[in-house]
Amino acid sequence: MTRPKILWDARKARDFGIGTYVVGLLSALAASDTFELTALVRPADEELFPPSVRTISSHARHYSLGELVSVRLAIARLTPDLFHAPHYVVPLFPPGRTVVTIHDLMHLTRPEHASLAKRAYARVMLRRAVACAARVIVGSESTRSELLAFDPAAATKTTLIPYGLDEKFRQPVPPAEAVRVRERFALRSPFLLFLGNDKPHKNLEGLLAAFASHRERDAGTTHHLVLAGGAEERRGDRLARIEAHRLEGLVHDLGVVPSGDIVPLVSEASALVLPSFSEGFGLPVLEAQSLGTPVLCSDRGGLKEAAGDAALVIDPEHLADLAAGITRILTDAPLREELSRKGRLHASAYGWGAAAERTAAVYRDLLERRS
Repeated sequence: MTRPKILWDARKARDFGIGTYVVGLLSALAASDTFELTALVRPADEELFPPSVRTISSHARHYSLGELVSVRLAIARLTPDLFHAPHYVVPLFPPGRTVVTIHDLMHLTRPEHASLAKRAYARVMLRRAVACAARVIVGSESTRSELLAFDPAAATKTTLIPYGLDEKFRQPVPPAEAVRVRERFALRSPFLLFLGNDKPHKNLEGLLAAFASHRERDAGTTHHLVLAGGAEERRGDRLARIEAHRLEGLVHDLGVVPSGDIVPLVSEASALVLPSFSEGFGLPVLEAQSLGTPVLCSDRGGLKEAAGDAALVIDPEHLADLAAGITRILTDAPLREELSRKGRLHASAYGWGAAAERTAAVYRDLLERRS
């Protein structure tokens, strides 16, 4: 029996959140062997996918006219039965059976994206994505609400499919791995971990200020703060902010961490803290919970949804609330034990296999219709 041909635009496979979604979901779809999968990838990204996923290289630059043309040419050449764009940038003249995943609307809702050019581009491309898509997938109720407020036309074609967890976050971490990662990054003290990029919506400045306040109020604390995931080109700015808060030697900036070090790093942390102002989803929250690491996160949008009732939540707009949350999660051992237990149970409900099954159901529904 001939399998339906599905083409993915997987050129963002190395991006932070979108990349995790692309690799995790596409790999899970490949495991089912239901579809003939082809991924349009950036050069050298072929290694990220299972051998059963055919890959085609593309040099097209993101957010350019060239990518709209390049992806359209790939569609014309491969004539897939269905096309999946895991981002709101949809190529010129997409096929009738097009699925689009919209992860968030931060380009419209966050002030750092307030330039006229950025907002105009996002508005045009988001409306176009909704108009062109036969089905729109979102990862959280928060994103769905923002999308429908922006474009009510999305109401009849939007499906909520929560993201999954990589199986590596479900495995116990060998003691030797924990020792290795501590030695690699010279981490000698217990630490609080921030995992993610350092874009403004992540509220890194608020975290540094709150951590400084925590240390002033609890002079006996031995905990340090570890920052993992910040872009190398902004390291100087991060170090300047650390110095401004008089946290030299107490805050360790690791930059982008190799994927093989993330699991032991998260498992070694006393707690994960993510005080973002906005997130489409909260995969790092689930990853930490699955490893038994307590979580402190903001009470906003996708983070709160992902955390469920298994995290300590704070208002990211209020420094005192964040500082008090840091103090509490680092000094209240029974609370950490409760969050660890509840977190493991909560995270067990999320998997890429389940997300792939629900995504495949969307595909099948569209494939059974006339284009």
